[in-house]
Amino acid sequence: MEGAKRSFANSDENYRVLALSQLINYRQEGWDLVIQALKDPSKRVQLAAYKLLRDISELKVKQAILEFNPYRFFECVYTIELNKYYSAIAIHPDGKTLVCCCTNLSGYEKPQKDGSIVGGTYFFIKKWDLSTGKQLGTIHKTFGTRMEDHPTHLILSSDAQTLAINGYKHDKTIRTEIWNLNTEQLSHVISGQQLWESGKCNIITAIALSYDGKILASGNEAGNILVWDLETKENIYTLKGHLKSITSVAVNADTEIIASASFDKTIKIWDLKTGSEIYTLIPHPRIYGIPRITLSLAISPDGQTLITGDDDLSNNISIWDLRTGKEINTLSPNSGKISMLSFSYDGKKFVNCGINAKIWNLQTPEFIAKIPNSSATSIAISPDEQTIVTCVRELIEVWRVP
Repeated sequence: MEGAKRSFANSDENYRVLALSQLINYRQEGWDLVIQALKDPSKRVQLAAYKLLRDISELKVKQAILEFNPYRFFECVYTIELNKYYSAIAIHPDGKTLVCCCTNLSGYEKPQKDGSIVGGTYFFIKKWDLSTGKQLGTIHKTFGTRMEDHPTHLILSSDAQTLAINGYKHDKTIRTEIWNLNTEQLSHVISGQQLWESGKCNIITAIALSYDGKILASGNEAGNILVWDLETKENIYTLKGHLKSITSVAVNADTEIIASASFDKTIKIWDLKTGSEIYTLIPHPRIYGIPRITLSLAISPDGQTLITGDDDLSNNISIWDLRTGKEINTLSPNSGKISMLSFSYDGKKFVNCGINAKIWNLQTPEFIAKIPNSSATSIAISPDEQTIVTCVRELIEVWRVP
């Protein structure tokens, strides 16, 4: 112990790093010194101390880890090239598997003996070992019934078990396919709604799945939100109240809440149990008194907090208390338009995507770390929060605390 202490007091960071691996074995007294190393002038020493402490369940150690910000050391550990245009990603709840669904809009048509035509647009379900990036397999599927049928939205449930693909058929109707990724089979198809009805366009502009993939909500250009129970395969509600096109939707099935945003510059909170509107939120004007348009939103896992990103020149993030409907904080990430927002599994952190992806502590709230050049179209956070995966156009980037 005395020798380790002398090494720990050495001005050479190599000695201090070596000392930590010895001090950690001396439990309480050694742990106290390793905890001190979390504030060492050397980042290398800080990181070494963090790695040694993060798996210790002792209360004082856990508290020290909570106060430490390991995300300052985030680095891109590997990338995956997709060569596909539309992609959605998710991490399996076991934290071991990365799942991606993507399409490049190529397809085929094959005439049948009865005169019908089968085919569709190709899409792919790919899986990788999250820790190593080793590909575990690729499954080829098709969307629609003809080559003219093409998807416009792909989304994976957060548990990586359900895939929803939405798009349009050659006969000018809307088609949504639900795929079970356990069986890798098509569960059912939602189709038949006309693209145009009574002079209004029903084109889908936003889509969301509940965490468990049991509820699907899709917002359209007419300002309506269609809500589907994917277990019973029924359209349980069509939520009407917005005056313009829907920009974003979010679902929390546990607390039975749906949130929606629209070009009418309002945010509405809906009761999933009754289909009724609970209240309307009006974002405060930021510049020249012009109301803001909300482009993205997300509901925390406990259903108590809503975060929204707007198109204001400063591209603010607003934090709302869903119990009161009050805006409780505003953040200015300077990340360009907020294209996506996502919560960690425990709801204590969230990530915004824009020109850069930024990680925030919701409880403080404060900026934790930045992932540069991440205008992500899809993002996933591992259950242990040590890994964040972004999908930027045709490239998947895997970022991790070393």
